Amino acid sequence: MVLMFPTHSIALETMSNIIRCSDSMTCTKCTLTPECVWSLMQQECGHKNQFNSSSLIIPTISECPQISVVTSYRYNDFKTRIHVTNNLKITNDLVGFTYYLLRTKMYYVLQNTIEKEVSIYDKTLIWFPLQKEKATFDVEMPTVTYFMFIKFNSIMLRFDKVEDHYFTFYKHEECATNEANKYKSCATCGWNKNGNSNYLKWCSSENTCEVNKNLYMKNNATHQLNENVAFVTNDCAEINVTAVDPLSGPQTGGTTLTIIVKNHRIFAENRTLKVTVAGTLCTNLKTSGLETITCTTSQVVGALSGPVLVEYSSLESGLKIESSQIFHFCPNPVLDEDQQLGGVVSGGTSVPVRGSHFVEPCVVSSARLYVDLVDGVRRYAESYCDPPINDTYMVCRTPRVNGTSWNGNSSVVGRLLNFGLEITFLKEDLSFNHSLPIAVRSSSPRFYVHPDPVFLDFEIDVSGSVVVNGLNLENFQPEDIVIQSADSPSSLCEVVTVTRHSWVCEPTMSVNGSQVVSVTLANSSVFTVIRRTSHHPDDPYIPLGWFLVIIFTVLAFFCAFAFFLTRKYRYATKNICKPPKAYIRSRSYTTM
Repeated sequence: MVLMFPTHSIALETMSNIIRCSDSMTCTKCTLTPECVWSLMQQECGHKNQFNSSSLIIPTISECPQISVVTSYRYNDFKTRIHVTNNLKITNDLVGFTYYLLRTKMYYVLQNTIEKEVSIYDKTLIWFPLQKEKATFDVEMPTVTYFMFIKFNSIMLRFDKVEDHYFTFYKHEECATNEANKYKSCATCGWNKNGNSNYLKWCSSENTCEVNKNLYMKNNATHQLNENVAFVTNDCAEINVTAVDPLSGPQTGGTTLTIIVKNHRIFAENRTLKVTVAGTLCTNLKTSGLETITCTTSQVVGALSGPVLVEYSSLESGLKIESSQIFHFCPNPVLDEDQQLGGVVSGGTSVPVRGSHFVEPCVVSSARLYVDLVDGVRRYAESYCDPPINDTYMVCRTPRVNGTSWNGNSSVVGRLLNFGLEITFLKEDLSFNHSLPIAVRSSSPRFYVHPDPVFLDFEIDVSGSVVVNGLNLENFQPEDIVIQSADSPSSLCEVVTVTRHSWVCEPTMSVNGSQVVSVTLANSSVFTVIRRTSHHPDDPYIPLGWFLVIIFTVLAFFCAFAFFLTRKYRYATKNICKPPKAYIRSRSYTTM
């Protein structure tokens, strides 16, 4: 099978030209866009002309100061008190932002309520110890997580990692100091969205440090937002739809999707799974391995394109993961209602097919023309259609319509049959998907069956062209015809004219010595045609010489009859037996 239709930009998605610098909440994300700059004083992203001239404006990612938090735990000997130190560290400071902060009052804010002024611990290392103590008996559950941030000039200092805004009291020291225990069978992510800092940590039952297996916190500089369902896009490496395959399928549904979700096993534990594709439900959900989901698309009910949304839910909480991949539901091609196609009984005729959605919005990998016989049998063309000229036009080959179920070819010739296209769609990686073929039918019988061609002979005309003579020759296109010399595999000539009784073929090599030619049609039928040496008995053409002989025979009979009348009735027209001079003169060159 040949891949046919060139891919279009599937894709398939138009990106907005509007750049919103304010959506970026860290220096590194802000400066990824050339039109945006980061203000260290305002801790916000804006367009280049938005801020007043200042040395604390960062235009490129390489100039961004790296701001992070290092958390350490210390338990007393009796395990009755927990001492947590959050050390703020600034590196890659090329513009003097650290010096600016040292000259500004800074405050340490915990859970949007507790606020304490920060004291400098070591100016050379630029570490700021932010301490918090808690008695273990105050920790009612094994873990308690807090949101914290640094504030200067009433502005929240943005850490490079959102997770650094959250720290946890662990009642058990082995959970606080051992990273393997702390994050065992857990997926953690922090991200900024709409001015809020989001923190998600979901764990399986294998993790013994976390009683709350589905922690989700959402905060900003003023308050905490209480939400039970987390919505995650492609911001998280540990919570992410990493692959969707294929990325297109028919709008009628039936496409089997394979979806890879990072840490799916953790999220699915004791929770209900749901998948929607561009807003349409995906059914027959199955899980295989640790990260793989398969499902089958339904008949589209909304948008024709959109992301895949994977949802995990329980009575206590929920998680929605939206893919960065976009799936496209492909509308079925539609055939024009008023077109009539035709082909010979043995098939292989090239015919123009008109309609819509041959290319846009989805790429078609293959298309075959079919016709429905009156006995219920569907016949498909032996070859696939050509690549479409545009979204509304393509050229296909007709199928063979004769067979044992009918009483010979004569019973099918002249019939009008239903026709349609069978198509499959192309995936982005140029391989075929496994979706079911789609039958696109014409609404009424409009495929006319012509008789097969009959070849009589060929001749070389005065211009040197090869003229193949026969009957029913008008139903083939020049590209369907190959004429070769019987003793050479090369094409003898190129067909330039097709009529009912002849094909005119311009030679591509010497043809004068050719006595036999081979005619190959698009349906792979091969015919041997012999050069004309005399008038063919089946040829309806009557040469001029024979025509003149017939005329003179008629005139001779007429003259004899007139002479008989003259003798019998003794009158006749004087000139009735004089033949026209033009015919008399022409007798000198009538030969046959």
